[in-house]
Amino acid sequence: MPLERILVPVDGSHRSEAVLRPVSTLAEAFSSAVMLLHVVERYVDHDDGEVQAEALSREESALALASEYLEGLATALRQRGLAVSTHVLTGRAAPAILESAQRLAASLIALTGRGRGLVPGVSLGSVAARVATASHIPVLVVKAHRQGRLWTAPRRFRSVLVPLDGSSVAEAALVHAEELARRLEIPINLVTLLPAPAVVPLGENSIILWETESPAQRRLEKLASDYLESQARRLQTKGLQVQWRVALGPAGSGVLHFAERDRPCLVVITSRGRSGPARWLGGVAEEVLRRCPMPVLVVPAAGADSRSGSMGMSTGEGGSVG
Repeated sequence: MPLERILVPVDGSHRSEAVLRPVSTLAEAFSSAVMLLHVVERYVDHDDGEVQAEALSREESALALASEYLEGLATALRQRGLAVSTHVLTGRAAPAILESAQRLAASLIALTGRGRGLVPGVSLGSVAARVATASHIPVLVVKAHRQGRLWTAPRRFRSVLVPLDGSSVAEAALVHAEELARRLEIPINLVTLLPAPAVVPLGENSIILWETESPAQRRLEKLASDYLESQARRLQTKGLQVQWRVALGPAGSGVLHFAERDRPCLVVITSRGRSGPARWLGGVAEEVLRRCPMPVLVVPAAGADSRSGSMGMSTGEGGSVG
């Protein structure tokens, strides 16, 4: 996972600038170049010449102010020894960010999950969601938290959390997690979630869709444990510190629980991974991206094999199922 060039869109709000804290850490660890980007949204678009001239004049003023704003941010980053460039353009935010990432050969896009936006009605939260789901390169989405009058985000992480569902698509996240753990010198935590008991009422009766005390459940727990243990052992042979857990319950809530427990952590998850025995990772990625208070690195699954693998999960560490 070479992070040679990190594209960082900011919208002018202090909240959007919180992403610079973890970006600084990553750039230092990977010797990455940081590319700051601001997109000036076109607020009025009309064929009338007079209206168009006024809109273009105001656009030019906004571009000049945006350039000055980015240079201020760049100066602070350069004082940390980072290589920083600034880029300002007009357009619609999400497409402009994706196009810039391709044009500038970015290896990572990093942005805050929610921001003010330059014009009314433009939320960086919606922009982040569009970018994360459409990008062909990894996207780091950071949730800013208010600390007094300031917005902040974790600068450093205690661990890397990787949800797995048994598919090779989900395993695409491991390549990135491995390099992050090595460069940042932190452990990796693997987690997968097994089905909880499911009972559906039908009038005076009910149907048990899944029972956790059944032989099938015990078989699934064994498959899950063996699978996660094999992944953990493989990473441990490379000198990495790895723990693994198999848990019961809704996958999204389970991932969020472990992210909260291990905070500040970095969650690494593939954007789509519905091919394994649990077939849940695609929807979980969306939920985690929306609700997780910790930074989430979304890895595109494009090009990954979609075959199923064996599967593992547990609430214990090192091989217990509970």
